[in-house]
Amino acid sequence: MNLRKFFRLKAPCANCPFLKAGGIELNPGRLEGIKAHLLRDDYSSFYCHKTTHHTGEEEDEDGGVYSPSGKEAHCAGAVAFLLSRGRHNIAMRLAFIEGHTVPADFEPAINMIATES
Repeated sequence: MNLRKFFRLKAPCANCPFLKAGGIELNPGRLEGIKAHLLRDDYSSFYCHKTTHHTGEEEDEDGGVYSPSGKEAHCAGAVAFLLSRGRHNIAMRLAFIEGHTVPADFEPAINMIATES
């Protein structure tokens, strides 16, 4: 995995679900579930919705298993949320250690997102 490419987004997109206001509307409880999963499992990443579903990925016939295309990027809103909680998933830790990005790149985004879970 190219971590520099995976962490290329430094700010939430205009309708990122993690935004305090203006984010894409999700089913009730969905965002809270995503946040809880990110906090519970540091192996997990959350892809930016603008880098999936139109980049060549595939789902199984039931639509349940996502096969990444390799064009995905980590959601900057999710990175900001994790940083605001003092949590770094494994991909973030590797990217920081290897110098592909630094936490300061995402600090402006922390003020834009809803930090409560």
